[in-house]
Amino acid sequence: MSKPHQFRVLEFYSGIGGMHYAFNESGHKGEILKAFDINTTANEVYAHNHGKQQLAQRNIEAVPVEFYDKQQADVWLMSPPCQPYTRTGNQEGSKDNRAKSFLYLMDILPKLQHPPNYILLENVKGFEESDSRDLLVEALTTNGYEFQELLITPLQIGIPNSRMRYYCLARKKDTVGGFVHPVSGTLIGYIPSIHPTSTTTSDRDHDGEEENNKGNNKELNERQGKDFVDTRKQGDLSGLSTSIAKKQRTSLSTSIITKESGSASNDDGSGSGNSSGNSSGNGSQGQKPDEDAILADPELSLKVDTLESYIEFKDMDDERMKRYMIPDKTLLKYGWLFDIVKETTRRSCCFTKGYYHFVESTGSIFQMATDKDTAAVFDEALLLKAKPDSTTPDEDNARALALLRSLGLRYFTENEVARLMGFPIMEGRFSFPVTTSLKQRYRVLGNSINVKVVSQLIQYLLTSKDSQDRNE
Repeated sequence: MSKPHQFRVLEFYSGIGGMHYAFNESGHKGEILKAFDINTTANEVYAHNHGKQQLAQRNIEAVPVEFYDKQQADVWLMSPPCQPYTRTGNQEGSKDNRAKSFLYLMDILPKLQHPPNYILLENVKGFEESDSRDLLVEALTTNGYEFQELLITPLQIGIPNSRMRYYCLARKKDTVGGFVHPVSGTLIGYIPSIHPTSTTTSDRDHDGEEENNKGNNKELNERQGKDFVDTRKQGDLSGLSTSIAKKQRTSLSTSIITKESGSASNDDGSGSGNSSGNSSGNGSQGQKPDEDAILADPELSLKVDTLESYIEFKDMDDERMKRYMIPDKTLLKYGWLFDIVKETTRRSCCFTKGYYHFVESTGSIFQMATDKDTAAVFDEALLLKAKPDSTTPDEDNARALALLRSLGLRYFTENEVARLMGFPIMEGRFSFPVTTSLKQRYRVLGNSINVKVVSQLIQYLLTSKDSQDRNE
């Protein structure tokens, strides 16, 4: 019986440790050698949960090549800053100063005597249309990697949260062999199974985990289904140079074809539409045809959990309500922009770093009064709300506000957001330092990853086609 391979992992842009948790949950064995991040708050949360030993609070591009080489890491996990690629940002791509460290990592790949055999990159939807993606493709191709690009939302593995993200998985083929499944050359919308019809093993299967992993992956694939596969054929884009890749970007699918309508998505997963029916919202409903189709299809939506099991408290008289309730001024002025969900809802909008600070497009609001019709209450409140010509504006607004308060609207707690993002809150393996403010907690969560999704991607990335592959 062979010992499972012990992977040596470098965690770039480590944040609060999402990649660390994802690797631990992937079923593979190994060690996080170093975790790089310059955000002090994020590093404090990371150290609180994982210790300070791995932390390196240094600019990635300021670390010499020799240091990375000395680590002899065979896995690189990274989630570079997303601001250069978000639809709400300047979309400057590689020209943005925040992309400098990622470009540095791509530049040093051919200079390493011990380059990584496996790379996972996560970023917002929109990265696949950037020049940074072109540089990534060129770096991977030039240095002997084969890669698979994906767009995945947590809804596909049953988590009621919309967080569409771009992923790139890369393997150094001459060293560790190819993926379990041949790469498609296109952007796919599902996580391939690690158990095709032919026998597939990795060394960790010999460690008594094979049956468990088969069960987990079977459940994962049943939840996802083939409804999320982009079946359009666009040719093999691996090996394209930067200039060619730039010309071909319009041919590379940046969306997911759904069973419902065959329509394509152009949303980066960071928006937040008003789905409660109490107003026309902020216009983002039409920007999520892929994720909305999952929930519109009865067969698919039932594979997504309701929010009930993710909620900490539901009693409007709970003392915690004071901390998370929507301020009256915000409720009366901006309540019609909220994306409001209940415990029976099978979705929530992407939580961003602006949650609890900004109103629009930052995440959903939780309604505790489940028996009340949200839209009807807002419609009635709108009629009562003071008009410009009102002679009793204070009384009008007070009546409208009383109606809105009856819904029991509050922010999701930081622990609820963390649970939706896959952090092991309930297992007692993740928490925040008491010194971290509530606003800081939301900010670092908004910059993090979905642990459950990434753990499944790492599981697939590090699983070889057969047990004879040289590195496993």
